[in-house]
Amino acid sequence: MVAAGLQTCTDPSPTETVQATIVVRRRPGSEPHLKAVLRGDAPSMSREEAAQALGADPQSIQEVAQFARSYGLAVTESSAAERCVKVSGTVAQMEAAFGVKLRRCRSGGQYCIYYDQPLTIPSSLAAVVEAVLGLDRRPVASSR
Repeated sequence: MVAAGLQTCTDPSPTETVQATIVVRRRPGSEPHLKAVLRGDAPSMSREEAAQALGADPQSIQEVAQFARSYGLAVTESSAAERCVKVSGTVAQMEAAFGVKLRRCRSGGQYCIYYDQPLTIPSSLAAVVEAVLGLDRRPVASSR
C-alpha cells in the first residue's frame, strides 16, 4: 500500500544511513506543576529548575539508549532536559529496532523515506517512550 501523494516507491538500500529521535516522557508527576506554571498559579522556573522538574528521568534516557545500542544504532546525542535520544543507523537496523518496513518514494520532485505501519518498541519501554520521529519524512506542508 502506498500513502496518498507518493509515487515511484522502492526499497531503500539496507545500508543507507537514517537518523531518528526517540522522545522520552517527562518525569512522572511533573504535569501538575507544569500546568500550574502555564496557568500562572506557580512562579516561573529557571532553565535548570525546568530541566530538573520537567525533563526526562535520566534512568529512562539510559534505558532508551541501551535499547538503541542493542540493535546496533549509534546514540549521537541524548538529553534528559530535552527528553530525547537521537540515534543513527542503517535502514536495516532501524527496521529491526522499530518493526517497520521503510520505503523510499517520490513526493512531488523530491524523494523521502516513510513507513505505513505502526512502529513497535519493547513493552518495557512503553511507559518511557512518547514518540519516534524522523523515520517518516514525507512533506507535511507546501509553499504556494
